[in-house]
This record gives sequence, C-alpha cells and structure tokens, in this order.
Amino acid sequence: MFMPRTIKGLSILSASISGLVILAVAAAAIFISHHEIEAQIDHRLELEMDALFDYHATGGSVALARLVRMRDGAGTYNTGYLADRGQDGRLMLYALADADGRRIAGNLIPHIPPSGWTEFLPIRRPDGSKGVAQALSRRLPDGGQIVIAGDRDALRRADDRILMAALMGLGVILLTGTVSTIGFGRLVRRRLVLISGTAQGIIEGDYTRRIPIDGSGSEFDRISIILNTMLGRIDILMRSLRQVSSDIAHDMRTPLGRIRRDMEVLLLSGLDGATTDILERTIADMDALLDLFAGLLGVSEVQGLAARKRFIPLRLSEIVGEIVEAYRPAFDDENRTISVSLSDVAVWGDAQLLKRAVANMLENILAHAGDGADAMISLDAGDDEAVLIVSDNGSGIAAEDRERVFERLVRLDPARSKPGHGLGLSMVRAIVHAHRGTIEIMPSEVGLKFQIRIPAVMTSSHKGYDQPL
Repeated sequence: MFMPRTIKGLSILSASISGLVILAVAAAAIFISHHEIEAQIDHRLELEMDALFDYHATGGSVALARLVRMRDGAGTYNTGYLADRGQDGRLMLYALADADGRRIAGNLIPHIPPSGWTEFLPIRRPDGSKGVAQALSRRLPDGGQIVIAGDRDALRRADDRILMAALMGLGVILLTGTVSTIGFGRLVRRRLVLISGTAQGIIEGDYTRRIPIDGSGSEFDRISIILNTMLGRIDILMRSLRQVSSDIAHDMRTPLGRIRRDMEVLLLSGLDGATTDILERTIADMDALLDLFAGLLGVSEVQGLAARKRFIPLRLSEIVGEIVEAYRPAFDDENRTISVSLSDVAVWGDAQLLKRAVANMLENILAHAGDGADAMISLDAGDDEAVLIVSDNGSGIAAEDRERVFERLVRLDPARSKPGHGLGLSMVRAIVHAHRGTIEIMPSEVGLKFQIRIPAVMTSSHKGYDQPL
C-alpha cells in the first residue's frame, strides 16, 4: 500500500480521501432520493388508477372517457414530491381503450402497453416534446384497458439538482479541506524546521541550542520541552566530559613539565652515558605526553565553539596557499609533490584554525600515505559554499575506517609504531564543524580524498562585509 512520506503527499492524500467520501455520500443521496421519488410516482399512479376504477364503476365507460380527456396532460396537483409547480414536466398522461383495443380517449402513446407496470415508456407531451414516463396499465371490468403514465422528467430534474448540489459541496469541501490540510502541513513543517535547525546546530557542536517554545501548551510544545530537557542533560554530560578531559590535561601538564625540567637538570649534571641515554629517552616520552595533552586541550577548546567569536571574513585560497608553500620543502625533501588548484573563495573563520586544519591533513599525508605519495589540493566555489578537496595517491584506508579516523586517539596502525597520537584528523573535523562545515572521505580509486565544505560569503566586490577583505 502506497503511503506518502512528505507533508505535501499527506495533504494530497487527505484531500483525495475527503473527495472520495463526499462522492460516496453524494451517490448514496442520489440513489436514495431517486428511488424515493420513483416510489412517490408509483404511489400517485396507484391512487389515480383506483380513483378511475371507482369512477368507472359508478359512471360507466362514457363518463370515464370524458374524465380521461379532461385530465390528460394536466399537472399532478399537490401530491407529495409531485406537487404542481408550473411547467416543470410533472404531467399525468392517460390512454383509454375499449375491449377491442380501439382508443377511446387520451393521447398518451401510439399503442397500448400490456397490463402491469412499465418502467420506461416513451411519451409525447402536449407541447410536442418527447419524454419517458412510468406507466401503470389495467383491464377494466368491461374488457377495456386504461393506462396512466407519470412523466419522469421531474425525477430527472431532481437527480440533476442533487448531483449539482453534491458537486458544489464536493468542490467546497475539497477546497476547504485542501486549504486546511495545507495550513496544517505548514504548521507541522514550521515546527519541524525549528527542531531540525536545533538538531543541526547540535550536530555542528553548539550544545546550547534549544527548540523554541511558543507557550501554547500544544503537543509540539510538550515534545519540545521533553527534547530540551534531554538536550540540557546531554549538554551537562558533554560539558562534564570536556571539563574532565581539560582538567586531566591541565593537571598532568604541570607535573609532567616539572619532571621534564628536573630531568634536563639531571642530564646537565654530568651523569654516565647509560643514565644520560635513559634520561634523553624519558624526556622524549615526556615531550610526546605533553604534545598529547596539548592536542586534547586544543580539540576540546575548538569543540567549545568559543573560536566563533573571533571569526572574520577570510580568503580561504590565501590561507591554503600559505600552508602549501610552508610544507612544499618537506614534500620536496622526500621527492614528493603537491599540486594545487585554488579558486578565490571567501569564508567566515579563524585563520589560525583553518591553517592548522590544512597543515594536519598534509602532515597526515606525509606520515601515513606511504612512501612516494603525492598530495593534490583543489579549492572551488560550490552553491554558496567553499569546497576544499585534499587527496593523495597513497595506500588509502579500508571503507569501514573512514569514520573512525576522525575519532580522538584512533590510530589505524595496530602496532601504533608510527608517530602521532591520533588527534590530527579529529582536530580537523572539530575545526570544520566550528566553521559550520562538513568533512567526509570520498570514494577514490587510490589513496584518500577528503572533501571539506564550508559556507562561503560574498567577496569584497559585493555588499555584505563591514570591512574590506
């Protein structure tokens, strides 16, 4: 069974169902009224037939013929639905024949129908028009036959009027139903947009975002209050987690720094060679730990989104170009190349953070792409966004690891023998999210292909900046 998945589809489905219901009700009304009016006509014919039989019994055939001539083509007077309302086709037509079948009175039809009911009997009205009637025919006691017909034009007109009323009602209900359904759909869509906007802000790292409440006490308000309570709890947990990470990093950096300085003092005190080697290795390990804690603090700071207060309009092409030139000697030393294609695209951001993101990706290529792997960087203007692609032709990674590499402290080297702490790409993603952008690893035949999308702003040649770039 087809079920619409959009508000527009639900609106169309609701209006269609309403229309089908109205059509069914209208069909039932036409059917019931049609049979009711037919029953009224039949009842009138039976009453008239009984009256004529009584008249024949008291006055004979001559008197009956005179009465038939007088009544033939007259209206139906005031009998139920057939009440006379002028020239509206509510006619009673007659025919009287003797025992030999010769017509005595009445101009109803060219031939006499058999005894009993005839549902659709062709007739010619007094004005010369043709029509269809319901007819009742009976034999008189003297062998003659009398036919009484009720014009069905009244029934046709009643059906037409009911059908017209039903169609008008259908149009009004479809119109009002469609308008109300569209209005309801827009209300639902507006509230869903608020919820999705809040969710998008949280995805970008702004855990302070909450769903707006209009104070109406509606179902949307109640679910919004529940979701806001949940978001508040998540915010507290995330803040606690970041605070614990920051506190541990801060608390560990101070004693580690003191231990490192003490070891440097011991190293300068003239110890034997073996002890000196141990101290040097320990100092190197201390430096690695200090770098790890500095990286953790850096990621937590960026995820806190405090950097957004420092955002200004920047030419991303200049930032990328500067970092590329800074790393080109390192690639040249290993006989590796960096190819660059940069378009002039401006974004709101922090220059140091953006430089760090590009530098981390180049460091990742140098350390993990493999010997001889080259780097390719392109920057283009998409639909109101800057599209930065950083790729290499190295060994690449498995498809199932494409999301894991952005997590903290994740290193795909099982032996963890290569330098690094697994924070480089985690920092890149935090920086991109802080700039309201997205980063993903795109499918590639060789190596890795990172695609970063950051909302773009107008260049200095357009209105929109408070100060020139």
